[in-house]
Amino acid sequence: MQKQMMLGAVGLLCAALTARAGWEYTSVTKAEGGKHAEMANATVHAIVDGSKAKIEFTESKNPMMGTGNYLLTTDAGKTAHLVNPGEKTYGTWDMNAMLGMAGGMMGMMNMKIKDQKAEKLLEEKGPAIHGLPTTHYKFRTSYTMEINFMGMKQATSTANEEEMWVTTALKDDALTFAAMRKEMKTGNADLDRLIADQMNKAQGFPLKVITKNSATDPNGNAQESTVTMEVTSLKKISPAADVFQMPKGYTEQEMNPLAALMGGGKKSGDGKKGGDNPLLKMLQEQMKQQQ
Repeated sequence: MQKQMMLGAVGLLCAALTARAGWEYTSVTKAEGGKHAEMANATVHAIVDGSKAKIEFTESKNPMMGTGNYLLTTDAGKTAHLVNPGEKTYGTWDMNAMLGMAGGMMGMMNMKIKDQKAEKLLEEKGPAIHGLPTTHYKFRTSYTMEINFMGMKQATSTANEEEMWVTTALKDDALTFAAMRKEMKTGNADLDRLIADQMNKAQGFPLKVITKNSATDPNGNAQESTVTMEVTSLKKISPAADVFQMPKGYTEQEMNPLAALMGGGKKSGDGKKGGDNPLLKMLQEQMKQQQ
């Protein structure tokens, strides 16, 4: 079972004294091929000022980050909230908890990542994009995912080829959610190593990324997909301070990211014991035993 989740990144810069300077940008992500590819399709509108960011999903088929919802942070992603204007609710976007559940699921299903290999194939000066200098990279990552769960044994070989155009001209941490990225740990050594390789590929803000994924099952059947993310507009602005404030009258709601990704909505039962989802119950019991 493979679910994708995409998160949009943001950024910018503060001026001195009472003057304010920030950035506004739009990015478009399109996916082709593979199961649930449409979940990765999204258009994001972001406003950033220093460590503050508002990232709105103006078009999205992701069950968690639906159209009209947006992320708010004032500390470059160390803490963030997902806001739902339609329901006038918000919840804490706890990436560490979500990654911890992913690591717990890997342990429960006896999943192992083997033969991991990360290669930098190219690093060269790229073209200017939106008036900013870029570095052009090409990377290749490959690994084998082994699963041994309830009598089912399977090994899937995966290869990712990634082409990136990255700028270091925009320095602020909010551009890349630097505070969040530094703490991205699952507790599973194999998965943490894979995440670290992905996070450390290139420093800076990606203006365009093309990722080609190929996964081959034990029978030799290959499934291929391509995901393209591109910043389609970028301009300097002076955002008002209230852009980054939580709207008045909104109610806090507990989030269960894993349940949402598995089709369980924002909550699962009481949000603490896995509700009626047996897989969530098994996972949370497994995590409890590991504590």
